[in-house]
Order: sequence, then C-alpha cells, then structure tokens
Amino acid sequence: MSQAPRRKRVPGRLNVGVYERPDGRFEIGFTDANGRQRWRGPFDTITSARVERAKAVGNAADGRPVAADPRLTFDRAADAWLEYVGGLRPATQDVYGRHLRLHLRPNFGSRRLSAISARDVATYVSRKQAAGLGAWSVKGHLTVLSAVFAYAARHLGFVGMSPVAQLVARERPNVRATGERRVYTPDELVQTLAASAEPWRTLIELADIVGGRESELLGLWWENLDLSDPATATIRFTHQVDRRGVRVPLKTEESMATLPLPRVAAWMLRRHRMRSPYSGPQAFVFATRTGRAISQRDVLRAIYRAQQRARRPDGTPTFPELFEHDVRGHLVVDERGRFVLRKVKRRELGLPTFHALRHGAAMSCEDAEEARDLLRHKNSNVTRAIYRAHFDDRRREQLRARMETRMERARGGSEQSDDDSPERKAS
Repeated sequence: MSQAPRRKRVPGRLNVGVYERPDGRFEIGFTDANGRQRWRGPFDTITSARVERAKAVGNAADGRPVAADPRLTFDRAADAWLEYVGGLRPATQDVYGRHLRLHLRPNFGSRRLSAISARDVATYVSRKQAAGLGAWSVKGHLTVLSAVFAYAARHLGFVGMSPVAQLVARERPNVRATGERRVYTPDELVQTLAASAEPWRTLIELADIVGGRESELLGLWWENLDLSDPATATIRFTHQVDRRGVRVPLKTEESMATLPLPRVAAWMLRRHRMRSPYSGPQAFVFATRTGRAISQRDVLRAIYRAQQRARRPDGTPTFPELFEHDVRGHLVVDERGRFVLRKVKRRELGLPTFHALRHGAAMSCEDAEEARDLLRHKNSNVTRAIYRAHFDDRRREQLRARMETRMERARGGSEQSDDDSPERKAS
C-alpha cells in the first residue's frame, strides 16, 4: 500500500516553493546559502508562506544563513517532526505520539523553542520522577524532545542548541539506579504454569526458556522452528506481531537470530503442533481459532487469570497481593470459601509480567555476554545497563570464589590451618 505524501506542491507562478500539508496548512522549501535544502512551516495562510519564502530566498541570495523563526513553537515543530517520522512503524509512532500528547506538549507545547532552556528541561525531569515515573520512561521523553529540536534545526530554521544536550549528568534520569524488575521465582513459575491452560502454558514456558519478547513469540511461524531432531532443534526469530496484529520484520539485524532449543522444549513444541489445527510452514505457532495471530491483550488476560488461579501446595494463593487481607493480615474469604480479589490496578502491585520471563531468562545466564546472545541485544553494554546490579553481584561472587581458591593454594603448604588459628585455640 503506497503512503500518502506528506505535502504537495501548490500550483501557480507565485507559489514556487510553497507546499500544502494534509492538514490544510502550508510549508516552504528553499535552498540556503550553503546549498542545503531547508523547510520551514507550517503557516496558516498561503500569503504568509509566500512572504516567509521570499525572505528566506533573499537571505540565501545575499549569502546570509537561515534566520531563526522567532515564532516557532514546540507544538509546530512537533507537528512537523511527527509527519517527518510518519514512515516509522505504527507501534513506534504510537509511543512517540503518547510521549508528546501526555507529557511533552502539556509542558512545552505553546512555548517558543528559543525560550525553552536546559533549566526548564531539568525541572521537567525532576517533576516527572517525583510523580513516580520511571527513569527509562523519562529518558524516552528526552529522546523525543531532542529529536524535535534536531528536526527544527535542520528543517525549520531553528538556530540554537538543544536544551537536552546541555543537561549535566545529575540532571538526567539515572537509569542505572533503577531497581531490578521483579521476576518469577522458581515456585511462582511452576504454580503459574500449573494454573495455565493451553496454548498459554506452552507460550509462557517457551518465553522462560528462550527469553523472547512477547511480540516476537507471537510472530513465530512453524517454519521458524526446526524440530526434526530434538537434539539439534533451533528457533529462528525474524518477525514480530504489532499492536494491530500485523506480522512485520524485526527492526534490527541483531534481533534476527537463531537460538538452540533444549530437547525438552523441542518435544513440548512438537506436542503443541500436534494439538494445533494450523501446522503449515507459514501458520502461526500461537494462533487463534481462525488461524490469526494471538493479540498481546489476550496474552495479558491469560497471565492475569493464571496468577489469580495459581496456588501453593497448602492451597493459599501464589500471589497473595492480589487478594484482600483483614486487619490481622489474614486472607479474606467469601461465603463460598473463595479468596476475595482486591480492587486495585495490577501495575500498582508490582507483580511479574510476561516480560518478566525475559528478565528471568537473562538472569539465569552466567554473564552479560551470554545474556546478550540470548536476548539478542546489539552489544553487551546494553545488557549490562539493564541487568547491572545482577551481574555485579554475580561477578563479586565469582571473584570471591577465585580469591578463596588462590588463598587455599597459597596456604596449602603452611603448617597453620584455619583450625589452628589463635582465635580457634583461644576458644
């Protein structure tokens, strides 16, 4: 499907370099004194667009640089930038749009770009974090903010430095200080699997083994699995399912990788294929009754149901946070003897999510390099940034073990052992 143009040329001798946007407003295009193509706008009327282009062309002819538009607001720059990135994936555009709509526009929308300072952005960061927003979320906001300023400088005649670039380290969100995400304990995972029906049980168990993202697992076709010999079985990630249920290629080359599958996973998937009515090479591994891809919303509901039903060996809930407690801390039951669910948003409880399976798989690795291979990150620095605390603890324990070994080796020929130490004799 061809994409509609972002702008179209306005006909007429007086309108050279003037373009109409899909929203009915206008932009101008011209070449600056350095021979670079520039864009400016939007303008509400074609007359104002003509006037601005005449000024810009006159400046270029005199060898003067493109002057900043003193009236350029963040809203106008953001609108133009959103059109510019209109070719990105819908999910990415949705994220950018949400950052702008819910956070950045309410704070900077009507302000002129030239009036937004680094102090303003630093205040925004501290305010968002004080409101409980995570460091990674605020970092995403700054990425969008920086991109809008970069676009304005390149295409809209903005002159100046992005205030995001002027932030010092202490003013930026500290993603390294973010606490580790909650993962399933071995008992929680076993009890959650026991409370899950198919195909959710197979999906959850596969996610725990290979650490795949939810969208990647839902985008698997049977041709992505080589199960002919369980001893050499593999899984190949090439596509994902977006929020609209469309199967699209993965964004990066690193994500497109082939991983080995343990025998138990191969046999599990072979049994799953025997149960599935859709088992052709280009059929979804996890499909609806009509053969379409399962939605991420359905996966979320399945996880919720499994967590509510999961029980410990003594019959109490695996996740007691989900249920009401009385003043003595005991679980509340209704007249039928059933535990009573709390009326609270899931996010407030901090329960492990489907994505927690990916984190658990990573934390089962020996080091960041092995986790990088499993998670298919671009490099291990990305992995260390996310799991820094975990792998720091792992390295300390490994270092402690090596120090113990060296010390035992060095003291191997000594006459005094730990049992003969002065402290031991004194006791």
